Amino acid sequence: MKLLIDKKKVLTFSALCLLSPLLTACGSGSTSQSVDTSLPPVKNAEILYGEKHDKLSVIKALHEKTPDDAMIAARYGKALREAGQFKSAKSILLPLANNSEVATLANTELSAVYLSQAEFGKAESAARKAIKADNRNYRAWRNLGNALDAQEEYKEGEEAFRKALDLWADEDKVPVMNNLALNLAAQGYTDKALTMLYDAQKMDPNRVEIERNIRIIRTLNEPPEYKGLKIPTPKNKAPE
Repeated sequence: MKLLIDKKKVLTFSALCLLSPLLTACGSGSTSQSVDTSLPPVKNAEILYGEKHDKLSVIKALHEKTPDDAMIAARYGKALREAGQFKSAKSILLPLANNSEVATLANTELSAVYLSQAEFGKAESAARKAIKADNRNYRAWRNLGNALDAQEEYKEGEEAFRKALDLWADEDKVPVMNNLALNLAAQGYTDKALTMLYDAQKMDPNRVEIERNIRIIRTLNEPPEYKGLKIPTPKNKAPE
């Protein structure tokens, strides 16, 4: 069922939700004390696709010891972004945007920074650069979907979200399903949006934003004649 709805109303709510997976803040820690800069080995894809979350104090110290290591620098920029230090993150990540070794990670993180600052055109451009460097980078596809959604390019945003879902690990894809559902609702496909949200809820019943979005989209899906309808109070009963 396709239902014409107020896209701006849905988009306003969508914009509040779609950024939340990007802004996972972590404590900056203290750099005045000695820190252990040894890092456990991690898989290359885990790093390049942003799965690895480094402690900011540790990765900062390591970057200071090895300033020419592009991978460490990109991971440091990611940790700064996750800590909400966007200006510092950009200063680290921008010089790495064209470095073939870390281009997909650096540009994915830059797109996340731009999304958090509502610079959606720049976020789209950075996400596309990340995908050009590695088209299996599911987080870059997710960020591209978010950037396109924010610019009301819903159909292209849907395609980006679906690509992210195809590549994402099953246990991690609930936030993307949530964003895709909001995208579908913005296009007027409220039945499809609800189906997507119900599937996401089955995968992770504890996510309160899923339940909240279900309630909102169910309201949008109500026939117009029921919206704002006042139920008359029986004459023999006082209003509660």
